[in-house]
Amino acid sequence: MYQVVDWVGFVINLVLGTIVLHVAAKIVKIDDATITKAFIIALIAAILGLILGYAGAAGVLLALIIAIVLIKFIYGVSWGKAIFAWIIYFILMIIIGIVLGLVIGVGSILALT
Repeated sequence: MYQVVDWVGFVINLVLGTIVLHVAAKIVKIDDATITKAFIIALIAAILGLILGYAGAAGVLLALIIAIVLIKFIYGVSWGKAIFAWIIYFILMIIIGIVLGLVIGVGSILALT
């Protein structure tokens, strides 16, 4: 069961990460921002996050730094744009997480009443 949850989380993270990264790249006005490039970055970052997540906080920090490097080199942008795109991505993912948590939490409470 644990492995199934890991794979479901991985796929959800990959799909959401691709969409949110593409939106972040568009907000930052990266010229060659395609959904394919966002998918490649999200896929590599999700795999590294899955592997490095077991290393604790240091692994998560390393995965975040690698994500910025991936954005910089795959999109071919400056460090400033890469960091800005990552910050927007991070903020949007937090907002989505909070909204999903509220929806699931409220749904769970209503189901129990």
